[in-house]
Parts: sequence; C-alpha cells; structure tokens
Amino acid sequence: MRRWAQPSRCWPLIDAVFRRALACLVIAAGCGAAPQVADRTGAASRAAAPGSATRTLESTSDVATDAPSRKALERAITEARAVLAKRAALLDATTATRETAHTLEILADALRDAGASLPDVLARSFRTTPAREVFVTGYHEPTLAARRKADATFRHPIYRMPAGGGPLPTRAEIEDGALAGRGLELFWTDDPVELFFLQVQGSGRLRLEDGTIVRIGYAGNNGKTYTAIGSVLVQRGVFRREEVTAPVIKAWLRANPSQADALMRTNSRYVFFSARPATGDEGPAGALGVPLVPWRSVAVDPKVTPLGSVGRLVVPLPDGSTFDALVVAMDAGTAITGPGRLDLFCGPDARGEQIAGELRHAGTVAWLRPAR
Repeated sequence: MRRWAQPSRCWPLIDAVFRRALACLVIAAGCGAAPQVADRTGAASRAAAPGSATRTLESTSDVATDAPSRKALERAITEARAVLAKRAALLDATTATRETAHTLEILADALRDAGASLPDVLARSFRTTPAREVFVTGYHEPTLAARRKADATFRHPIYRMPAGGGPLPTRAEIEDGALAGRGLELFWTDDPVELFFLQVQGSGRLRLEDGTIVRIGYAGNNGKTYTAIGSVLVQRGVFRREEVTAPVIKAWLRANPSQADALMRTNSRYVFFSARPATGDEGPAGALGVPLVPWRSVAVDPKVTPLGSVGRLVVPLPDGSTFDALVVAMDAGTAITGPGRLDLFCGPDARGEQIAGELRHAGTVAWLRPAR
C-alpha cells in the first residue's frame, strides 16, 4: 500500500514504511504510545503485554483450508518464497532468513499437494510456538473514479512529486492552486474526501472512464507536519475518542460539507503519487517487494519478525466474525512496532475498506518455526 521509475532494492521497504506510517496517523495522534492504535481508528485501546502467551498452534486445528483460502495462502507463500529463497542463498544470509525460507519451502510443498492436511503439516513439520497477544489493525487499497483530463466533475488533481527539491506548499496552498499549471497532474478525481483518504493509505487503484484500472503508489510528501483529523474532531468535542473510526470520519465529512475542507486542511501534510499498471488482481507491493494478498498479508515490525514469516492469526473482526488463518509477513510500517502490533491487509473491496476502517482488536499470533 511507492517507487520511482528506476527503483533500487531499498524502495519497497521505504515505500511501504511511509504508506503504513501515513495510514497509522489518519485518525488520532499518539501512535507512538505503547502501542496505542491511532491509525484509521482513534481508539485508545492498547495491545496486551507482548510477552504473554495464550495458546499454541496445537491447541486448535481449524486453520482455514477451503479452496479459496488455500489458493490465497499459496499465492502469498509463493510470492514470499521467491524473495526469501534468493536471500537465503547469499553467503551472508542470517539464520533467521534461512529459517524463514525453509518454513516457506515446507508450506509451499504442502500446498502443492492437494491431499495434504495443513493442520497435519503444522503439527508434523513445525515447533509448537506459543501464541502471542497482539493488537491488530487493518488497511486496504481504495479504488477511486478518475479521469486523465479535468472536467466540471473531475476537478480534484492527483499530483506527481515535484522535481528539484526545496520547500513545498502546504495542503491548503496546494488545494488553492500553488502547483497548478506545472504539468504535475497525473489524474483527476471527483471526490475530495476519497482523495484525502487515498493519501492516508498511500496507494490505491483508479478506475478510468473506459474501465481501465491504474494503480498509483506513494512517491513522496511535502514534508509538512501531519495532523490527525480524528484527533481534531475529538478535541472539538464532536466525538469521543473510542467512537472515531475511518467510516465515522468520512460520514462526518460528507454530512458537513461546509466544514469538511477546513477540517482536512488542518492536516498540512500532502502526499504525491506515481502511476504504474495494474496487473490482474495483484495487490500493491509491500515491504517484501511483492504484491500483497488480501486477508493473507500482514504488516509487522521487521526488527522483531522477519519478513516472510508465516503465522496463525486469530482475531475478532468488527462484523462479528472471527478471522482464524495463516498469514504471511509481507509488509512493514513506522507505526507497526514491536512484537505486540500487527496490521492486516484487507484488500480493495468494500468489505475490506469497512473492516480496515474499524479493526482495532486484540488477537493472537503464533509464528511458525521449522521443527528441524
């Protein structure tokens, strides 16, 4: 949820970190608290102590194995394995890298065998790992209607990053035309609220008039201070902190059009994008440098959880269901710090957006380690 025309190997991680940092800050300040979720939620809920163990992989055997779930898991593991296999082959590869690559190899082999039972594979091939309590949030890839040329409806520009360095205008100055006429407009959209949240997510899809889908990703920002508009609403007494979610903020902005622009302008930070072709149903590239898979990819802190790690995540979702499945660490983010935080990629559809905007629940994750 990012790279310029000639990316280096570092850009997937830098890009994903900025995307997750932006998404973390949309609703409330204080993300650096320990760890207080302020991304897209504004809740003051906190993760449980990251060292607490609640159950093990062997305590239940209901890991989702239906065909669609299995196919999505296979896609995530195949993508991650391609990267980790190369890293593990290097002479200076760490033990953690080689262990992660081995985990992915075992699971890839099992998933290719249609008759293999994942619970059996887990019990036979992996150590019993204590499940750790984590605070789980979600993120998604928004889709906006857009045009290549402005008209009376599609009049809100999506800008590319200005060249040349130096100080850049604030959000208010940009929206008042500070960058107009410089040929920086990539596309035009019809909805300033969705554009604001696109900047928060840092990546998304644009649906053009002829049905073409174009993916855009984070290319930089204007370097101004970020102000979380959810916190502003809380400070003004419009909502209690526990009430503020991304859907709630969007609804308020649409119900109060005379105040919406001023509220969004309290956030001086402005995000610029680059365009790239969309490829099938692939998600945006995460920190691992491969496409994210909805409901299978998670963002972690790579300092404590190696990218490519596979774990079983169990967490209640805002719609009343329970998510219980194997996930792959394929992304990272500034706000996702320590072993007690995790961000679930919920995909580009309406349900993914709703879940991502409201998810702020305690769950458990147990990372797999090879038995030998």
